[in-house]
Amino acid sequence: MSYNIHQNEDSGRGTAYRGIDISSGRAIQVGVEDGLISYVQALALGEKAAVGLPYLCTGFIDLQLNGYAGIDYSSPGLDTAGVEKIIRSIGASGTTRHLATIITGARERITAGCAAIAKARRESALARTAVAGIHVEGPYISSLDGPRGAHDKKHVRNPDYEEFMEWQEAAEGAIRLVTLAPEAEGSVGFIEKITAQGVVAAIGHTGASREQILDAVAAGARLSTHLGNGSNAMMPRLRNYIWNQLAEDRLHASIIADGFHLPDDVLKVFSRAKGMERLILVSDAAFLAGSPPGARTWGDISVEVHPDGHLSLLGTEFLAGAGHLLDRCVARFAKASGMTLPQTAALCTSNPARLIGLSKETLEFTPGAPACLAMFRPAGEGGEALEIDACLINGETVHGR
Repeated sequence: MSYNIHQNEDSGRGTAYRGIDISSGRAIQVGVEDGLISYVQALALGEKAAVGLPYLCTGFIDLQLNGYAGIDYSSPGLDTAGVEKIIRSIGASGTTRHLATIITGARERITAGCAAIAKARRESALARTAVAGIHVEGPYISSLDGPRGAHDKKHVRNPDYEEFMEWQEAAEGAIRLVTLAPEAEGSVGFIEKITAQGVVAAIGHTGASREQILDAVAAGARLSTHLGNGSNAMMPRLRNYIWNQLAEDRLHASIIADGFHLPDDVLKVFSRAKGMERLILVSDAAFLAGSPPGARTWGDISVEVHPDGHLSLLGTEFLAGAGHLLDRCVARFAKASGMTLPQTAALCTSNPARLIGLSKETLEFTPGAPACLAMFRPAGEGGEALEIDACLINGETVHGR
């Protein structure tokens, strides 16, 4: 017997959603009325009745989303309608909150992107809830091929705190995460300054030495961005920056578990080396993600969207960003690592929330809080992604019934 969506007999109490709370494992009923959580009630169900229930949580949190469905957070012309389109589109993955990610670009381009996102959060209640902040990935990264990834080399530069403060002012204080390379000149002082403001400094797109990584961590760096990607194709087998970051217990690590960026064996090793409490799943979805298969143009490069959804440089096997969302990453990580679905869900709920300091209501159903909710089931036989029954943001059903 399935209870995936149940309308209360008392219509004055709104709509009720029944499922298994992903964090506690208990059967609960969550009431939603006028866009808010109206009540949370434990259910006394027998084991047989509970079998048909989906999992329930306040939704997944993605710390690295560059765009989706043709809308790019780094492109000119970004407006509130575009931000809302991204939010509703990624709801199909159960994602209710994310960091809008702006990548390496000219100073004025990043400033304008921060301002556009801040404007959307002012104008739209949906964006205020769903866009938990901004992640600036670059431009203070390695200029070398490999570590630089797909970032535009002509805009790579050393950290500039004055420039960052211009972005933060335009963002109205919404920048929560900055990814940079520890080997960049001035990075240690820069990390100290932004972490003093409560901004998380992350190591990424780097070719740093062990000593440079340790200096960055001592200055306050707390995260490795998409560990294992944005790196050299060939490197010393035992002494390299991936091992150095894996071994550093003060660093969390975000990873892309879409089945294309990291092999399953690597996911398993990372889960054991880092520990589940220090791992975070991110999609790193590019704006071309969710597009129909075929050749596309991304700035000055040609990209192919493949039938299976992954993105590559046209005519090559080299990846050109990520094409999938957290519903796939959760399912594939659980399968590769041997972890349960509740254990894996923590990698895109409690772990990222704790890292960037999100409030309690982003993780727990709290009466009076915005009604954000995801209902999902394990991937079916042969499935590559979770089955998402429904996703709500501010009480609006952005996916499902």
